[in-house]
Amino acid sequence: MAIVPSLAEVPLFTGLNAHDLAVVSERVRQRRYREGDRIFHKDDPGVALYVILNGRVRIHNETPDGADMIITVLQAGDFFGELAVIDGGERSAAATTVEATELLMLTREDLHDIIHRHPRIGLNLLVTLAGRLRRTTEALQAISTLDVNGRVAKQLLLLSRQHGAQTPSGSQITLRLTQADLAALVGDSRESVNKVLGFFKRKGWIEVDERYRITVTSPKDLERQCDQA
Repeated sequence: MAIVPSLAEVPLFTGLNAHDLAVVSERVRQRRYREGDRIFHKDDPGVALYVILNGRVRIHNETPDGADMIITVLQAGDFFGELAVIDGGERSAAATTVEATELLMLTREDLHDIIHRHPRIGLNLLVTLAGRLRRTTEALQAISTLDVNGRVAKQLLLLSRQHGAQTPSGSQITLRLTQADLAALVGDSRESVNKVLGFFKRKGWIEVDERYRITVTSPKDLERQCDQA
């Protein structure tokens, strides 16, 4: 795969010309993973930042009771692992592939040198981190103020925006998420999430096919569930 055209599609490297992208391409290393491969564990040393060329990656942590809590799911163009690379600390969460995934790896030393040479990358990094902080704040607010119906509705809307493919019925979430995965995203039990999905389906607000792919058919009704604090 030609690295320079791929780098040009990554928001982190927005603003770099072809020559600068070629310099960056000499620093990155390609890595390929199968579905379900662990890229790093929580508390691992933060030795590198990763950029997703294709595929999807789940960022997650284990709760005190042993349940898996999904923080976010990232896709092509996203990067992760930046916090430990910036401050030199340990990984704050684990990263696991959702499907076969190809990544670019940039070591901590190379990232620092590239930011020094191209400050625009540092600005792009800050913009992305600010967006993630806003979404995290919004998610924490949802957990603290919404009931399970509202939390599931909010997560379905978010997933349909980030990972949705338009169909005649609505926005189909392309991620292969189980009810347990969705429960981990909203911070509730699988049984509760199953009941909510059944309710939404009976109302006609979502559709679920035989492969358990969810299509959001009535986003306005889901939005109203989010307004019921």
